[in-house]
Amino acid sequence: MGDMEKKNLPKLAIVGRPNVGKSSLFNSIVGARKAIVESSSGTTRDRIHADIKWKGKSFTIIDMAGFEDARQDEMSELVLKQLRKGVEEADIIIFVTDGAAGIMPSDREFSSMLRKTSKKIYLVVNKIDSESVASRALDFYELGLGEPYSISAMHGRGIDKLCDDMVKSMERFVQPVSVAGVKVAIVGRPNVGKSSYLNALISEERVIVHTIAGTTRDAVDINFNYKGRDFVLIDTAGIRHNPKINRAADFYGGVRSEEAIGRSDVAIMLIDGYEGLMKDDARIIDLCLTKGKPLVIAVNKWDLVKETEMSKYNDRLIEEMSGIRNVPTVFISAKTGRNVNDSLDTIWSVYERANATIPSEKLAETLKALNAAPQIYGKKIKFKCLVQASSAPPEFVVGIASASSLNDNLQRFVENFVRKAYDFKGVPIKIRYR
Repeated sequence: MGDMEKKNLPKLAIVGRPNVGKSSLFNSIVGARKAIVESSSGTTRDRIHADIKWKGKSFTIIDMAGFEDARQDEMSELVLKQLRKGVEEADIIIFVTDGAAGIMPSDREFSSMLRKTSKKIYLVVNKIDSESVASRALDFYELGLGEPYSISAMHGRGIDKLCDDMVKSMERFVQPVSVAGVKVAIVGRPNVGKSSYLNALISEERVIVHTIAGTTRDAVDINFNYKGRDFVLIDTAGIRHNPKINRAADFYGGVRSEEAIGRSDVAIMLIDGYEGLMKDDARIIDLCLTKGKPLVIAVNKWDLVKETEMSKYNDRLIEEMSGIRNVPTVFISAKTGRNVNDSLDTIWSVYERANATIPSEKLAETLKALNAAPQIYGKKIKFKCLVQASSAPPEFVVGIASASSLNDNLQRFVENFVRKAYDFKGVPIKIRYR
């Protein structure tokens, strides 16, 4: 469990129509490819956060989805809803326009919306790549948002001045307080209900939920408190098997999801209960286990499953994938809210087990019980010591009298014995022999 900062930092939201370079500006300020940058419009749909420090001032910068006319389709309406919420939450607005394309009707529409707010607004004219085209920025005075900042997010031109001026307006904001939080990666293949699950947890449509598979493409971090426990909920893009990837955004979204698993403390794997365990589900579970992550399986859409007992369904899952025999399963419905909050209790208990330090006297009792066990596959084994080397994940060192005794059967026996002794349900454990 690492330290994180409460989200009481000043919030800077980057807004504008699609494909004007918002994500490029975000990446230029953050200094890393945290948001996916692609030439097709509308790639960013959710709010992507990054906490950064500029010349001693800490703040949260938020990359928003592209502003579109809500009358176009349902997805655009959802995006507009997210934009309005993001603008409402932000302390400072960075309104990005395209100097190469000039002022577009949607720029005028959005600037009219922004003028009605009491927020501090910085009008940015992007794609001014050289002094020879700097005069293009003057046209944007027409939007009535003050002096435009001419920048080139791709080449870093004008970024320092913009950031210097922004941090000057942050004096009145509260600085962060360090708290602890359990990082939870919400993973699964596309369209199994990950964003719906997240929204049900936080009771807020912070992440866009839509029936189109693959709506979430970036890993979105959200701080959340439940029963006095701090969590960082990481909503990830659906991970697809490589042959199914035909767009760069899908590929990089999968990469971000794998990175999210890597930096998480616990992963919760969502499965579509109506469809059952699919090949891509098994691949993602294998990925989590390979990375040594504590794991919880959530069978979502349980409201659609009729006349099936949970125990029998769970037995079938284990038959289809024996590797999840030691993984806890919760049955939820993100749509109705059934068992959604209870899943956090399961996540927390798995996290605690993963970070447990076993007292030496308990280890001594386990060693004694190991040596008192009957013959293992027809052979009596003498165990010399049992020591815990580390936690998260738990690692043990077992001493044996003879190296010739070490085989797969012995290793399975010892692992199962230790698991049973300390209830490591959902927790990968490592055992070294000497």
